Amino acid sequence: MNGDSKKARRNLQRARAITGSDDARSVYAQWAASYDRDVFSTLKVTGTDTIADLLCEHTADIDSARILDAGCGTGAVAARLKAHGFGLIDGVDLSPEMLSIAKAKQLYRTLIEADLNQPLDLPQSPYTAIVSAGTFTTGHVGAEGFYNLFAHLEGDGLMACVIANPVWQHDQFDALIDNMPVDVVINRIEATIPDGEPDAHMLVLRRN
Repeated sequence: MNGDSKKARRNLQRARAITGSDDARSVYAQWAASYDRDVFSTLKVTGTDTIADLLCEHTADIDSARILDAGCGTGAVAARLKAHGFGLIDGVDLSPEMLSIAKAKQLYRTLIEADLNQPLDLPQSPYTAIVSAGTFTTGHVGAEGFYNLFAHLEGDGLMACVIANPVWQHDQFDALIDNMPVDVVINRIEATIPDGEPDAHMLVLRRN
């Protein structure tokens, strides 16, 4: 493992050890400048592209879709969605530094700084789809944030999220989904880093 890989893994491990919103702001303020290089170029994380591809696969009308990218970070999900032809994407994230990088990429209609663990004020709500990668992971966002987002999904809308195994288990997502007005379109477990252990659920739900 070279120096870049070691540094990228340390940064990822630090992010996965976050203990709350204040800690998250601090970690991502320091990591924002090298985040894309560490996560996508060095570690080659795949979950972001996968969940965007799944959303595209199950969206009937891409031209009219209104997407909320929850925990949008530097804009990797939106870049993938734009490549698929999606045009109208809003983003929300906790970190102003990450949002600043996303803004420079000119991928979004609107960017909002907000904590997904709190009730959300989203002026463009409801959305035809909500997508999230790298957000439902340890120390970040769990079941409460999932409910907060679901409130902004219109009827028959899609919710496509990467949910880390520890969060899935701790917040009992199996039971949570059973008690929500949704149909499960996809729920599979896979590795988000090449040659790694299966570590996250790729979840796509359709609201009834």
